[in-house]
Amino acid sequence: MIENINLTPEIIYQHLHENLSREDEQVEVSVKRISLGWVKIRVVTQKFAGKSLIEREQKIDELLASLEPNFNLGQYPISGYELLTPEEAIKQPPEYVKVPLWSDILMAPEPDQAVEVDEDIPVKKPLIVTFYSFKGGVGRSTALGLVGGILATRNRRVVMVDFDLEAPGISVMFQEDVKKTSGEHFGVLDYLHQRSLTPEENIPNILDCIQQINLQTRGELYLVPVGEYDENYIHRLADLDMRSFYRTAKNPVKQLIEDIKQQLEPDVILIDARPGFNDVAAITLFDLADTAIICFSPTDQSFQGLRWVIKAILKQKQYQGKPDVRFLLTPIPSVTPNQYKDLIGTVENWIDQYCYEDDLSISAGAKIDELHHTIFYNPIITTLSSLVNDVPKSLLDEYIPIADTIDASLPDIKSSIVSKTIDDRKKILNELKFQAATAQELEPENISEIFQRTEDFPRFLSNKIWLIRGAKGTGKSLLFRLFVEQPTAARELAQSDVNLDHVHFVSGHGQLRVSSTILDRFDLESYEDQAGTNDWQFFWLNYALLQLCYRLTELRSLPGLDEKLVALSNQEKPAHSDIITWLVERSNSPQKKPQAADELRLIDRALQEKNQVVWLLYDELDAGFGSTPEDYARRRRSLEALLDWWLESGINLKQIVPKIFLREDIWKQFNFTNTGHYSGRSLELRWEEADLWRLVLRQALKSSPSLSKSLGGLTVERLDIIVLEQLRQSLYPLWGERMGSGNKAYTYNWVRTRIADSQKNCFPRSLILLLEEAVKIEKGFSTEYSLEITLRPKALINAFPSVSQQRVAEVRNEYPELKDFLERLQGERSPIDENRLAEIWKVQDGELALRIQDMVDAGILTERSRPKDSPPRVYAVTELYLYGLGMVRKGQR
Repeated sequence: MIENINLTPEIIYQHLHENLSREDEQVEVSVKRISLGWVKIRVVTQKFAGKSLIEREQKIDELLASLEPNFNLGQYPISGYELLTPEEAIKQPPEYVKVPLWSDILMAPEPDQAVEVDEDIPVKKPLIVTFYSFKGGVGRSTALGLVGGILATRNRRVVMVDFDLEAPGISVMFQEDVKKTSGEHFGVLDYLHQRSLTPEENIPNILDCIQQINLQTRGELYLVPVGEYDENYIHRLADLDMRSFYRTAKNPVKQLIEDIKQQLEPDVILIDARPGFNDVAAITLFDLADTAIICFSPTDQSFQGLRWVIKAILKQKQYQGKPDVRFLLTPIPSVTPNQYKDLIGTVENWIDQYCYEDDLSISAGAKIDELHHTIFYNPIITTLSSLVNDVPKSLLDEYIPIADTIDASLPDIKSSIVSKTIDDRKKILNELKFQAATAQELEPENISEIFQRTEDFPRFLSNKIWLIRGAKGTGKSLLFRLFVEQPTAARELAQSDVNLDHVHFVSGHGQLRVSSTILDRFDLESYEDQAGTNDWQFFWLNYALLQLCYRLTELRSLPGLDEKLVALSNQEKPAHSDIITWLVERSNSPQKKPQAADELRLIDRALQEKNQVVWLLYDELDAGFGSTPEDYARRRRSLEALLDWWLESGINLKQIVPKIFLREDIWKQFNFTNTGHYSGRSLELRWEEADLWRLVLRQALKSSPSLSKSLGGLTVERLDIIVLEQLRQSLYPLWGERMGSGNKAYTYNWVRTRIADSQKNCFPRSLILLLEEAVKIEKGFSTEYSLEITLRPKALINAFPSVSQQRVAEVRNEYPELKDFLERLQGERSPIDENRLAEIWKVQDGELALRIQDMVDAGILTERSRPKDSPPRVYAVTELYLYGLGMVRKGQR
C-alpha cells in the first residue's frame, strides 16, 4: 500500500499542486486511489500547451523524483498520468473506465464527482434489466422467463436476450414456445461474431435473430437466443474477444441492443447473463444494465463472491449512476418462521455491510427490506412444459414483486387521468390543504371533519369489544373524542353498521377538558397515597359511578344512591380534593364497597328499563399518570386493576359497556389474572392501506375542487365503497404512479412503507404531514414538471426528513423515559450493536436489555441478529425515525 512508503495521495497532491501552482495559479491536480494501492494522477495546466506527451510526463516525473528518488510513471504506486491543457480537458473529460470489465472497474480510481441521478426523470424505454448470479443453478433463467411472462401480460413489450453463451438457459427453456417461422435462424453469438468481422455489413439481420413467443394471453414477448448449437458454435465462441469490441468504432454489443430497440421498440429488455467473473457478465452488468437482479442462494460461498460484484457495481454507479440493484434469494427450501427470520437477518446484515459505501448505495432511496425478495423452492417448476403458458398462479405470485420492481421503473402505458394545464396545476397546489393536527390539538367542531372511518370501525361498534389497543398515533384518541365530544356525528358515521340512537357516550377517563370530574396525575397519586396500592379496583368502580351520574343527570334521582355521590354530581365543577376525599372514604369503608357494586347494578337496571345503553370510554391512560419510574409502577397497578375489575364485575352488567383505549406496548407489559379473557373482547387498531388512501383522498377532495375534476367523478361519499386498486389509481393525479428512476417503486408503496414503524404500524398523521410538506416544497420548485401529476417524486423525497423529525418529536413526548436515550443516538449509524448502545447510553446488562426492548416495543428498533449469532446483538433503526434522530445508514456519511 501507499502508506508503506509514506506517500499518501494527499502528500502527492500537495507536492504537485504546490510546485505547479507557482507556474500556473489555475492548475488542476487530481490524485485518485485505485485498487491494489495504486494511484492515477491527472493534471490540467496551460503550461502543457505545445508540449508533447513525453515532455509532459518528464515534467511530472521530475517533480515526483524530488519527493522520492526513482519515483515516477511506471513505478509503484503510480499507475498512470492524464496530462492535459484546459482546452484538451474540455474535449476529454475524466474517464477512467475505458472497458467495463471486472478488473478495469475495480482498478479505476474514484471519480472527481459521482454522477447524480435525478429521481424526477423516469427511465426512458427500453429499461434494460440484467439477471445475474455469481454461481449457476440458482434459478436465474427461470426467474427471468417467469418475470418476462408476467410483464408481457401487463401489456409490456418484452424482449429476452440470452447472453449466457457458454451454457444457454432461456434459449432452451423457450424452444417449445417459439412461433415457428421459415428462413434462417441466428442468435446473439452469430450476431456478435459476424459483426466483429464485418461491422459495416448488416449480417445477420436482426430480424433473423428475433423469435416471438406464443402466448395464450395478451401481450408481446420476444426472445433473442444464443444461436444454433453445432461445432461451429464452439469455434465462434472461442474466437469471441469482448475486450476488442471496445476498441472499435462500432461495438457489436451496443449495435445488437440498438438494432433490437429500433426493430421492436420494446418497453423492457431482460438479459440473461453468464454467471461468475467473466467478460460477458461484466458487460451485461456494467455497460448495459439499468437494473441488475442478482440471484443467489445465501451461502458463505455466494456472499464471498458477491462482495466483489457489489464493490464493482458501487464503483460503476459513481461513473454512470447505474445499475440499480435488487436481490432475489432463490431457491430457498421450506423453513420454519424462525429459520426464515434468521436467514433474512443474515442477508440484511450482509447488505448493510457491503452494499453501502460513503454516500453511495446499490439503490438510492430504497429501504433495506425493499432490496430483496425470496423465492421458495417449488418442485412444480421441474414439471413445467412452459414458463409462460399454463403456469400455476401460486408459482407466478412469488415472482410478482420482481416484476413490480421492473414495471415501476417504466413509463405508464396510458394515462388514465385528465391532463392538466400549467395553470390547472398551480391552482391545485394553491387549493390543496392537508390538515395533520393531533387529536389533542383539534377543536371539537373539527373532529368529524378530520375523522376517517377505517376498516376496524365496524368492529369497534360492537358491544363485545371492550379493549381498543394500538400504537400511539393510530387514532385511538380521535376515536374517543369523536364519540364523547361529537356524539351526533359519531352516530351518523356508525349508521350504516349499527343504530346507536339509544347509546350514551360517557368519558370514564380522558383529557381534563372533556369533563370537570376527570382526575389528573397528582389526584391519582394522592388517591394511592391515602387508599393504598391494593384498592385500585374500588377506585375504578366509584370513579365510574361518578362519571355516569355527572354526565347523565336523570340518574341522580335514583333511590339508594350515595348522598355525597349525588352532591358531587350536582356541582358544575366539583373540587378535585372533594372527589379524592370521597373516593378514599368509599375505598376505606368495608360497608361502602358492596354498596358501590349495588349502585352500579341499580343504574344498569334503570338503563335497561328505558332501553338505553351507556358506553364508558377511557382514554389518556398512558399519559395520565406521569412519567417517573414510580408513576409507571402506579400506572401498571391501576390499569391492571381496571381491566381485571371489568372482567370480574362488568360481565354481569347488561347496559353499561366499557371502551378502554390503551397503548399497545403498555398492554404487552401487563400480567394480571385472566388477561387471555380479553382476546375475544379486544381490537387492535391498525391503519390498512385502503384506510390511508381514503384519508388522503378525503382531504384532497374537500380542499381542492380543481383536483376533483381530474379524479373522474370520485366523491367523498364514494370513498368508503371503492376498492384498494381504485383508491391507488385515484391517487395518480396527486403524486403519480412511480417514484422516478432510482427507487424502482410504485409511489403508494414508497409512501406506505416510510410512514410505518418496525412493528408495521402506519401513522396517518405522518402521512398527512408528508403531503403537507411536499405541497410546500413543490410550490418552491423553479422548474415545471409533468402536467399530469401535482407532486413530483422529489417533493415527496425532500419532505420525508421533516416527517421523520416530527415523528421523533412525538415519540419523545409519548415516551419521556426514552428521551435521553434517543438524544444520544445523534450522529450514530444504523444498524448499531448493543456494545455501542451500552457505550453511548452508559447503561449495562439488565438496564441495557430493558431500554433496547423499550425501543423495540416503541417501533424504533428492530433486531437484525439471529438467535445463533454470537454477541453483540445488532439492531436497525426504522426509516421513519432515522433522519429525525440525526442518524445515517451504515456506509453513509
